[in-house]
Amino acid sequence: MLIEDKIVEIATRVFQVNEIDVRVDSRFKGGMSNYTYLVYVKEQPYVIRIIGDGGEVLVKPSIEKKHIQQAKALNLNSELVYFDSKTGVKVSKYVEGTPLSVSMEETDYPLVANALKTLHQAKLPGEDYGLKERLRRYEKLLKKEPSTTYYTLKMQWLKLYDAYFSKLPKVLCHGDAQRSNLVKSGDKIYLLDWEFSGLNDPYYDIASFGNIDFKDAEKLLGYYLERTPSAFELAHIRFYRMYQVLQWHIVATYKHEINLSEKLHLDFEMIAGKYLSLAGHFLEQLKEIEQFK
Repeated sequence: MLIEDKIVEIATRVFQVNEIDVRVDSRFKGGMSNYTYLVYVKEQPYVIRIIGDGGEVLVKPSIEKKHIQQAKALNLNSELVYFDSKTGVKVSKYVEGTPLSVSMEETDYPLVANALKTLHQAKLPGEDYGLKERLRRYEKLLKKEPSTTYYTLKMQWLKLYDAYFSKLPKVLCHGDAQRSNLVKSGDKIYLLDWEFSGLNDPYYDIASFGNIDFKDAEKLLGYYLERTPSAFELAHIRFYRMYQVLQWHIVATYKHEINLSEKLHLDFEMIAGKYLSLAGHFLEQLKEIEQFK
C-alpha cells in the first residue's frame, strides 16, 4: 500500500467519511523519515502523521501523547483529533502559518522565547528524557559498534554532564525545538511534533533551535534570559547541542543501516559523519571555557 493510500485509509476511518471526501494535498518537509501530510477532509485541513520506517524504536508514542495532553491548556500545540498510542499515528488540526525554517525575522525571536518560557515555567509533570539512557538505547540498535571517535566524544560529554549539569532542575521540554517544528501564525508561535518531549534542562530546547545555524540558538538565549548571556550560559547551550548531534549521529547511522539512505534518497551515512564532526567542534569550544579547564 502506498503511503498516500494509507493516509486516505486513516482519514476515512478517523472521520468516518468516504474516500471521495478525502484529498491528500502534500507531504511536509522536515524530519528524517516520518510521513506527515496536509489532508483535506470535506475541505477542512488536517495534518496526518505516520511514524517513519524504523522510527518506532526511537520514540514512544504513548509518552508523546501524554505530554501533548498535559500541555494542552498552554495552547502551544495544534489541536489533537486522534492519536494511536501504539502506532504513533496522529491526526491534528492544521495550523495556518509559516514554519520558521522557511522564514525567520528578528521579531520572531522574542515570540519563540515566550513560547518556550510558557512551556518551561508551567512546570508540568512528565517522563524524564533520559539523556544517558537514550544514547545507550540508540547505540544498541546498531549492527556495528559506534566508532572510537564517537565513544571518545561521548565520554567527554558525560564527564562534563556529571560535573556541571546533572543536578540542574528539569522541566517538561519540547525536546526538538528546531525551526522546522515551530510555526508562526499571526503573532503566535506553535510548537509542533512532540516526539522527543520529556523532562529536561530548559537550555536543551534553546540548543535545539540552533539546528540550522547555531547563531540562532545564541541569539534566542539572549531573548529568553532578557539580557546578554554570560560565556558560561552560552557554553551551556553548546553543551546540549553537542549531545544532540551525538544523538542524531547514532540515529542517522541506524537509518543508514536499515537501508533508508537508498529508500529515501538521503545519504544518512554522510549525515551521520557531519553530526559527529559537529560534536567535535562543540567540544573544542567547550574546552575554551574557564570553568571547564
